[in-house]
Amino acid sequence: EMNAGVELAQMKRFSEAAESLQRAAVIDPTNHQAYYNLAIVNIELRSFSAAREALERAVVVKPDMAGYHEKLGTVLMELQDWKAAQTSFGKALELDPSLFKAHFKMGRCSEELEDQQAALYQYTDAIKTGPRFLPSYSALGRLYADLRYPDHAAQVLNEALKVAMPGTEEEANIHHLLGTVYQQQRKYDDAIAEFQAALGIVPGMSDSLFSLGWTYALQDNDEEAKRYLDKYVMMAGADAPEHYVKAARDRLAELRTESP
Repeated sequence: EMNAGVELAQMKRFSEAAESLQRAAVIDPTNHQAYYNLAIVNIELRSFSAAREALERAVVVKPDMAGYHEKLGTVLMELQDWKAAQTSFGKALELDPSLFKAHFKMGRCSEELEDQQAALYQYTDAIKTGPRFLPSYSALGRLYADLRYPDHAAQVLNEALKVAMPGTEEEANIHHLLGTVYQQQRKYDDAIAEFQAALGIVPGMSDSLFSLGWTYALQDNDEEAKRYLDKYVMMAGADAPEHYVKAARDRLAELRTESP
């Protein structure tokens, strides 16, 4: 039954896979792999409460499997039970301290629980244990910037660029974040270079279009400010934050009024 469930899941017949895996668990309640596979299928079905239940059973049967605790934490994050998720990641890391994604996700939980200091430690540990996992650098750099430590943020993000795969969207995102840090430091030329680098990789990156136009406006380079803010307004889709679109339009109106 378990093998049949796995095969059905591989064929993306997830509802049938769940039924087979449930039968496997009934036949042998000590089969922790059946519970784990059932959880994976329920995650595919976006049935996170059912996934949580299956993983809790897997953990009872096989408490020394770090991966089960980490997956349970990930499901609890989807359910926005941040405290319970943090506990699960903690258990996973007790069993295997090298799980860099568990450190990263624990940092996310700490931020949600408004414990920024713990988040800084977890993101740092995520980088130490998984030095090629870029989301950890982005999260740590962003958090340092939010906490008004721009020098630390710039240092982390420059390290991220050393391990980023050239020409990827991830690299573009890091250039953009670094640009926002330089803008915060009023290093406008450096900020512009980073936003341009992001747009060189992803030409339609709306956040960088906005930030580049805004930075040019801060430099009183009205022509370039208008050019990029116009592009941003033109490309901003339904998902664009309203306050950004309004800010861009208001700034454009001011620039056009100021023009001779």
